[in-house]
Amino acid sequence: MKRPMKAYLKKGRLADILALIQVLALDKHAHRSENGLVEELQGSPTSASQWREVASDHPEFFRVRQRGEHIVSLTARHVLPEQEGYRPQLPTDFTHKLIQTAIELHDRELKRDQRWDFVTTAIITGAASMAGTFLAVYSGKP
Repeated sequence: MKRPMKAYLKKGRLADILALIQVLALDKHAHRSENGLVEELQGSPTSASQWREVASDHPEFFRVRQRGEHIVSLTARHVLPEQEGYRPQLPTDFTHKLIQTAIELHDRELKRDQRWDFVTTAIITGAASMAGTFLAVYSGKP
């Protein structure tokens, strides 16, 4: 699934991603249902209607199955071999690195968005200046 443009810039999205990473990395259960996530995280996400939607928008971290009950997992943890019937929790240093990566991706997307705002402003300002010059020249007023 293609990630929507500016997914990190949705209000509350970074906080939702960080919460989801923590639960899926450190909880005993590697795969969670929507209801399990709502219960564990004490509510729905801020940036979407469901936790599944947050996870689907960020395949760089999460895996979402199309069918079944426990459909959301952290990709890094899902690929670990099972031990005694469950997948082991991710080490805290690895979880910390995932959190840092999410923050860095958010910051990059924010900078990219701000750069486009600057370019758009420059183009509009340049066009307005040219229009003003054009009007001054052709209206006969210096």
